[in-house]
Amino acid sequence: MLAKTNLVLFALLVAHSVDHAVNQPARELPATGSIVAVIGFSIVAISTVLAVMRRPQAPIAAIFAGLATTLGVIAIHLAPSWYTQVSDPYWDFAANAIAWGLLVAPLVAGLVLAAAGARELGSRARTSAAA
Repeated sequence: MLAKTNLVLFALLVAHSVDHAVNQPARELPATGSIVAVIGFSIVAISTVLAVMRRPQAPIAAIFAGLATTLGVIAIHLAPSWYTQVSDPYWDFAANAIAWGLLVAPLVAGLVLAAAGARELGSRARTSAAA
């Protein structure tokens, strides 16, 4: 479950990035925003690898990756412009339904991944307590 959920989130982040390139109006975006995106992709990629390998750290990584993605999307795209080095609020341009969908989908997928990680962590704790 964790591996599939991680892969879905990763694919949605790729789709969101493609949307930036081909669907959204041209605008100046800070280079540091790209650095934040690479860090976000890396966190999700590490979580995915841990889940695929069924490592014991996978649930904690999933919780972290899911929450980091959700909070990142909110901070960068939904909050009003608060830090010019990373802010790209969708309220500042005429984002279409596709752009909004590809913004909300990774946000929701991040929450689902965090919940799946928490569920897995709880399941492991109950199993070890019963043993």
